[in-house]
Amino acid sequence: MTQSPPLLSLQNPKDVSIEEIEAELNEIWQNNEAADHGTIATRATSFTMVIYESEEKSDDSAIAESLASSNPGRIIALYPTDQEDEGVSAQVSAYCPIQKQGSNNLVCCEYIHLTGTPDALERIGGMVSALMLSDLPRFLWWKAKPQPKSDLFQRLADNSDTVIIDSSTFEQTEAELECVGQLLSEGIVFADLNWRRLSAWQELTAEAFDPPERRSALTEVDQVTIDYEQGNPAQALMFLGWLASRLKWDPISYEYEGGDYDIRRVKLQNDEQKEIVAELAGIPTEAGDIPGDLISIRLSSTNLEADCCTVLCSETTGCMRMEAGGGAQSCRIQQVTPLFDQKTEQLLVKQVQRWGREVLYEESMTPTYQMLQLRH
Repeated sequence: MTQSPPLLSLQNPKDVSIEEIEAELNEIWQNNEAADHGTIATRATSFTMVIYESEEKSDDSAIAESLASSNPGRIIALYPTDQEDEGVSAQVSAYCPIQKQGSNNLVCCEYIHLTGTPDALERIGGMVSALMLSDLPRFLWWKAKPQPKSDLFQRLADNSDTVIIDSSTFEQTEAELECVGQLLSEGIVFADLNWRRLSAWQELTAEAFDPPERRSALTEVDQVTIDYEQGNPAQALMFLGWLASRLKWDPISYEYEGGDYDIRRVKLQNDEQKEIVAELAGIPTEAGDIPGDLISIRLSSTNLEADCCTVLCSETTGCMRMEAGGGAQSCRIQQVTPLFDQKTEQLLVKQVQRWGREVLYEESMTPTYQMLQLRH
């Protein structure tokens, strides 16, 4: 992983009154202009990001550094506490990533840190929205359970171009993913960093059916098996949703069987009323970097004459389990090379550079949402 450049502190965290945040930030820059320290620090903002974090975590500084080094912006961090409601405390600071040795020109980031009970933070929701620079891209990174009934979430989401989430962190994956599906259907624009981790699997799946003879057999696929690292089925569910959206499959049932492999079975139907059966299996493994990473995928048919059997598997785990289920069908087998830019901070930096609606994600989340609704 590429290390972020070191940061020069233009202003260490300073306690301020919430009414004086903008004035205090202006003062930082005025003081810097008056100071003679051999560097020129430029106040440059290319975006505003509000980060709502259910608890303060040690990785936040690394993520902020990654953002600052590539996209100077204004970061507003909200930390709800479970202490007595004494209003909201605020701090401001400014940091400049040092990009080159010997360079005296620095482009700097502003940080606003707000702490209070959830109710207290909700009371200042309007003030937080006012701190979001209206003429630049605005992001809400919601690092907690999606809360459609929260006034603060709704206000911040309405004032943002994109709500960023990472479904690999969901603790109640199905319920939280269903909640995202509901909010998408209401028009809120989401970007899921975990969705990005599926790109290599999606590309190789599509590539497997590029040859004309295999493409014509695609409609024969009626069996799908998806193995993932046990603990979080978000990637598996979204991959199945992507397949369903591309092949026009409609979910008709969703069953949770559990057991050692935490089995979920989903039945779908194509536009010719043909039934497709999908099995999602959580494989007990040592925890990897990303909870719920895909391990392997198998697409096949009950028609043994159809040339559609495809097995994809991670290079790190191999294809043994999927190959063992091959039976009489010959399968196209391919390994997925692990990507090394899948950590949260790296995906976040890329996301900030590509703001806007993600049509493929939204189209794929529609059948994913429909599947999850069938649980009830």
